[in-house]
Amino acid sequence: MAEGAHAPLKARIVHQTEGRTRLALAAPATHERLVALADALAACGVEKVEIRTVTGSVILTHDTPWPAIAGAVAAAGLELFTPPPPPPPKDPIGETGDRLSQADLLVTLFSRGQLDVRNAAFLALVVGGLVQLARGRVAGPALTLFGQALTLAVLGKNRPQR
Repeated sequence: MAEGAHAPLKARIVHQTEGRTRLALAAPATHERLVALADALAACGVEKVEIRTVTGSVILTHDTPWPAIAGAVAAAGLELFTPPPPPPPKDPIGETGDRLSQADLLVTLFSRGQLDVRNAAFLALVVGGLVQLARGRVAGPALTLFGQALTLAVLGKNRPQR
């Protein structure tokens, strides 16, 4: 690199309207480096350069369309980059369904096809209801557990066979 030459500053476009572009610097730069950048940008056709050191922003005011000055901006010492896209939002319901499907497969494999998660849940609810009946708790816990077991039984009739 020649004496006085600087490595390009990395920046991304944060906001852009006709005649105005706001860039965010990827890393802090010295005051001298930012002044040199502003001078180089002014020399390549940018009308006004505002540097905001607190936010790490460079605001360019230009009368020509962005595509026409983008090359000159790069030549002045700004390397534009595009940040990676944000990760897709998590789908907790779909993720739970996937995990239940995996658990169902494991239960089916270990029971050699005799049991699946739905049937295991049904059996657990019936056993829990019987335990509550044996303790004399008929009205609340036993009937609730039997009701949930019945719901699983009805839903089991409506699902497609494997």
